[in-house]
Amino acid sequence: MKRPFLVAASLVVAIPLFAYEPEIKDIDILVTLSEDGSARIRERWDVVVAKGTEWYLVRENLGDIGIQDLSVVDEQGNVFTNEGSWDVDRSISQKARRCGLHKTGSGCEICWGVENYGPHTWTVSYTMTNCVKSLNDHDMLHMQFVSDELSSQPQHVRLELSAPVELSEENSNIWAFGYEGSINWSGGKVIAESGEPFSYSSSMILLLRFDKGIFNSASIQERDFEEVLERAREGAYYPDDEEDDPWYVELLAILFSGGIFYLIFIYPFKKMLEFLGLKKQKNRKNIKAIFGTRRIPKNPEWVREIPFGGNFLETYYIASHLTGVDDRQYSIVSAILLRMINNGVIVMRTDNKGRKEFVISDDPPTSYMKPCEKSFLSLLINSAGSDRVLQEKEFSKWSQNHYLSIKNWISGMQDEVLSAYQRDDLVEGFLFKYSKYNNMKLNAKGRNYALNALGFRQFLKDFTIVNERYPKEVALWGDYLVVASLFGIADRVAKEMARIAPDVRIGTMETPVTSLSNMVLFTNTFRSVTGSASHYTPFTGGGSSGSYGSGSRGGFGGHSSFGGGGGFSGGGHGGGSR
Repeated sequence: MKRPFLVAASLVVAIPLFAYEPEIKDIDILVTLSEDGSARIRERWDVVVAKGTEWYLVRENLGDIGIQDLSVVDEQGNVFTNEGSWDVDRSISQKARRCGLHKTGSGCEICWGVENYGPHTWTVSYTMTNCVKSLNDHDMLHMQFVSDELSSQPQHVRLELSAPVELSEENSNIWAFGYEGSINWSGGKVIAESGEPFSYSSSMILLLRFDKGIFNSASIQERDFEEVLERAREGAYYPDDEEDDPWYVELLAILFSGGIFYLIFIYPFKKMLEFLGLKKQKNRKNIKAIFGTRRIPKNPEWVREIPFGGNFLETYYIASHLTGVDDRQYSIVSAILLRMINNGVIVMRTDNKGRKEFVISDDPPTSYMKPCEKSFLSLLINSAGSDRVLQEKEFSKWSQNHYLSIKNWISGMQDEVLSAYQRDDLVEGFLFKYSKYNNMKLNAKGRNYALNALGFRQFLKDFTIVNERYPKEVALWGDYLVVASLFGIADRVAKEMARIAPDVRIGTMETPVTSLSNMVLFTNTFRSVTGSASHYTPFTGGGSSGSYGSGSRGGFGGHSSFGGGGGFSGGGHGGGSR
């Protein structure tokens, strides 16, 4: 009779082993960023374990990020022993109440023993150094905090992030990728939270852009934030985009599909015909109309005289039509701002939070200004408000609500460009409309001026080759920067100026040359904002899919994107029970 009793008893004891279903009920993450760019991370995992000997978190794509100070505490308050290096190949009892880091070929894994099967709540804490990256124009955090392909799909995830200062749309922008949910500011912190259970391919990736001055990170990357954002937006997908789409969205989808078909099939075929000489290359006719030659010389002879006798409107047309059509980059905005700085109309300074801003003079000199400059100054004054102090975000927000004013200014500026060419007798015939499909045909005089502009651009590109220009030409450096900004090379020229001279007087402004690069970068942000506003057409549909900059896609909080987020640090694939 003993054997049947022992068998029955064994089955009763074994029931709990088979009763549990693996589950990740909740993940609660608290991220505290320090001024040095490190992050103290506390994760609380509420799970049910039904298999394996350990739990692990994947941390790859680390670069210069280090992981240290690991600690794990279970639901009973037991503090796990940190072994440092983790041995995966051990039994469940050998791993019980122990934790450590397991290094892999692509990063490491944060590991701890499960001890037994059933419900568990683990609190895992660790520090990741160099999480915040210092970029050319901003600082940023781009990390995957929850990996995809976990052993079980989390039912709910919430992340709370704080910084050395209170975060808001005044000093940061926020994006979220990999899950269906939201990301917002709340009480000076950033809150990301899932709106429904994760799928197997769900993850949580956060991208945050910070104004300079909040962090002093030693992790420096020589690139602009726009490059990071462009990579992260690839494949971004917002679920709301498919709900209740109005008819014109469907029409745009059809047109988009037609565009994809063109790019995949028709465009390569046209390029093949061009290569074989069976079809004329795109824009060559327009290039010839401007420069008198179908191919712009790659290394033209130097020309030291400022193009078009100093008329930056005429130079702008050449700089923006190097491919035969308008590049629509509106580099003229940077040139106008630099001219304003040169003439004391605006002063660039840094506020007590390290943010760049423009201060507009109460009585600005305007006698040197062309009509388009005066009208742009009016835009700046209106966007700055009563204090006449203007920051990039302030102008950006204003332009979103006054995009028609931006478009009208662009139209007026373009008409002024045409008038300048006609007044100076540089074109053939009479022009009625500025359009990338109706380019000007310059006469012999105009083409000569255009080629000289290319020669001056080459002169600026080779700026430090001949040192004789200092101090001979230093008085013209302000004008040089204006022209360089039109050609999109002002940052490069400013750096070369800094190598030649420690300080310089530009117009009415006396400044260290080392500050010129920051000045150029700041003016370029206004150029970008102008370009964005010029392309903006408002939607009338409801929800976050309606307006420019709404939702997480614009960096001002709202819905997360299920896709996208590429280029992140600190995450990978897999994790959970093993």
